[in-house]
Amino acid sequence: MIQAKSIFQEKNSDNPYLFINLIFGFFPISFILGSLIVNLNFLLFCCLGIYYLKSKILTIKLNFSIKIIFLFFLILFLSSALSLIKSLYFDEYVSLYLIRLVKSALFFRFFLFLIIVYLLSRSNILHFKYFFIIAAFSSVLLSLDIIYQHYFGLDIVGLKSHIVHNPGFFGDEAVAGGYLLRFGFFAIFFTILVFKNKNYTKFISTVIVICVVGTGILFSGNRMPLILFIFGLFLVFLLNLKIKKILLLSLVVLSVLFKFIISSDESYKNHIVGRYSSLIEAVENTFLTPFDINLYKGKGIQSWRRTERIDEEKSDIQQKTVFYKAVKIRSSYLRFALAAWNTWKFNKIFGNGIKSFYTDCHKLSSKPNVRLEEDQFPDKNNLLCSNHPHNYYFQILTTTGIVGLFITLSLACLFLFFIFKNFKFIKKNNTTNIILLSAVVSFFLEMFPIRSTGSFYTTNNITYIILIGSIILSYKDLSKVK
Repeated sequence: MIQAKSIFQEKNSDNPYLFINLIFGFFPISFILGSLIVNLNFLLFCCLGIYYLKSKILTIKLNFSIKIIFLFFLILFLSSALSLIKSLYFDEYVSLYLIRLVKSALFFRFFLFLIIVYLLSRSNILHFKYFFIIAAFSSVLLSLDIIYQHYFGLDIVGLKSHIVHNPGFFGDEAVAGGYLLRFGFFAIFFTILVFKNKNYTKFISTVIVICVVGTGILFSGNRMPLILFIFGLFLVFLLNLKIKKILLLSLVVLSVLFKFIISSDESYKNHIVGRYSSLIEAVENTFLTPFDINLYKGKGIQSWRRTERIDEEKSDIQQKTVFYKAVKIRSSYLRFALAAWNTWKFNKIFGNGIKSFYTDCHKLSSKPNVRLEEDQFPDKNNLLCSNHPHNYYFQILTTTGIVGLFITLSLACLFLFFIFKNFKFIKKNNTTNIILLSAVVSFFLEMFPIRSTGSFYTTNNITYIILIGSIILSYKDLSKVK
C-alpha cells in the first residue's frame, strides 16, 4: 500500500479541484446504487464542470472525433423530428412522437458531459486517477461479495438474493457480471501499476485479482460477460508484451479453478452445464441457421398456400395457388436482427428516431402476412419485438438509419486507428498509460459488435459509454506530447 500511496499521493491543500475529481470518481459506485444516483451524480458533475470551465466551454476548439460524435447526436434529433413530421402530415398523430423528440433533445446532455470531461482534462482540472482507484476497488469488492453470497446465501451486508444468480450489491438485478466486465480490468491494471517495481508481488497479486474477478463473473450467472472477460484477457495479452507470463498463468489458474468449482458441487455443475449448453445452442442457431441443410430437407419447414390473381381484366379472375416454404429461425439474436432490419426500412436514410423500435416492430408484425420467396426468411413469423433489438449496432441502425450507422462505424475506425498508431505508447507501464489501456480494453468489450447488449439509450449504458469514451478522447493526443 505504500507503493500505491506514492503513486497517487496528492495533498488536498494543493488540489482545489479535489471535489469534482471525487464526484467523477464516484461514478463506478453510482452504477451500483442505481439509475437515480447515476443521474444525480451526472447532474452534479456537469454543474460543477460548467462552473469551473465558465466561458472556456464556448471558446476551446474541439477535435475531429468530437465533431463526428456531435453529428451522431444531431442525426438522432433529426430522425426523431422527421418521425414527428411524418405522423403529423402523413399518418395519424400520436403524442409519443413528440415525447421522443423531447427525449432526443434532452439526449444532448450526454454530449455536454463528454465536452465537460474533455475540457476539464485539457485544462488540467480533472484527473482520472480517483476514478481508476474507485473502479478497481469497487469491482474487487463486488467480486468478493458475489463469491461470499454464493457459498453462504447472503452477501457481505446480509442481503439475500431472490433470484437464481448471485447479484451481490445489485439486489435482485442480474447485472453484476456486466458491471465486473466494465470495471474489472481497472482492478487488474491497478494491481499491475501498484506493484510495478516488485515483480514477484506483482505476479502473484495480479493472478489473484484476475481469479477473483473471473470467479465473481462466473458466480454472477451472466454468461456473455464471462466469455468477453476471457476474450479481454487474450486481447491484453496481445496489447501488452510485459505481462504475457502473468496473463498465461492467470488463464491456466482460472481454468483449473473453474473446473474445481464446477466439479465440487453436482447441482451447480448441472446448472452451469445447462446454462452454457443453451448458450452454445443459441450460438449454433445464430451462425448455422442460414446454412442448416436439415431445414431445407424438410425439418423445421412450414408450408402454406397463398392465392394470387393472374389476370384482373377478365370477369372471371383466373387464380393460382402457390406454395411457399418458410424457415423458422430458432435464434432470438437473428430474430431481433431481422426485426431491426425491417423496421430500418421505414426510413433507411435517417432512421425512425430515439426509442422507436418497440412501436415500429409491432406495427410491422401487425400488418397482413407478406411471404417471401422460397429459401428466404418470412418477416412476420420470425420477428422478435422488444423495447430494443439487444444489440447497439442494430439499434443505431433502426433509430438513426444508414447515416447514424456510418458515423458510428467511422468512430470505430478512428478508435482502432488510434490504438494501432499509439500501440507503443499504450504499452508503457506508467499511470497515464495504464488508465488509458484499462479504458481502451473496457470500451472495446462494451462495443464489441456481435455481443448481446441492453438498450443503447438507457441512462446507465450511455453514461458508461460516454464516460469511458471521454477518458480515451482526453488521452488521445498524449503520444504527441510524449
